[in-house]
Amino acid sequence: MRPDVLVGPSEWVVEQFGDKVAGELWTRVPEALSTAIEREVNARPATAQAAERVLANPRWPLPYEELVLFLGTLPGAEIISVPKSVYQLVLINGHVLVPWCYGQSARVSMGDAEVGRSFGRLVRELLRRFGPPWRRSPNEAPLPLDAVDEREVAKICAAISRIDPRPDVVIAGYAGAPNLGLLRACLGEIKSTDNGALNWGHLADLPLPPPVIPRPRRMHFP
Repeated sequence: MRPDVLVGPSEWVVEQFGDKVAGELWTRVPEALSTAIEREVNARPATAQAAERVLANPRWPLPYEELVLFLGTLPGAEIISVPKSVYQLVLINGHVLVPWCYGQSARVSMGDAEVGRSFGRLVRELLRRFGPPWRRSPNEAPLPLDAVDEREVAKICAAISRIDPRPDVVIAGYAGAPNLGLLRACLGEIKSTDNGALNWGHLADLPLPPPVIPRPRRMHFP
């Protein structure tokens, strides 16, 4: 089914987040991610290639910010942040939502994306601390040395570790392109196989926000 014509939250989303929140989460997550892309494109006009690199950067702050703005007012939501950090996350019903740009094409679902290959330091550390037992894949791309990122990730993970009971990690994945906007959005939960490899345990496509249609200009006649 096309992700822009889905009519309601999946059973898994309702089960994880509850009836009251699931319906709002179903539409607010893609709206937040779409807004992040629009803000980036409109604020800093650049070449498509440069903008694509920004969208794929795990430290790009706008998706974290917009998820907090769109989801932070939901019943039971808790915002987790540390001073002077790009990372800020939302905890809802025992689940921490983390954005992840998995691609730039509407033809590819998050379920088809290789789990872990393009994860940033934050997602990898969250999975190591709060996710299922897993072993690193030899195909996993090494992360560049970044003392600032390491420090910020350690601080926000320490804040999450104080939450009782221990929260689960849910990936708010999306595909997007600067000239096309948000192309696909998903929520997914990662599980590990018997040999310790990561895989998608649950995954739900989300409906795309309706396109913004400019209002026609009113004609003035003498």
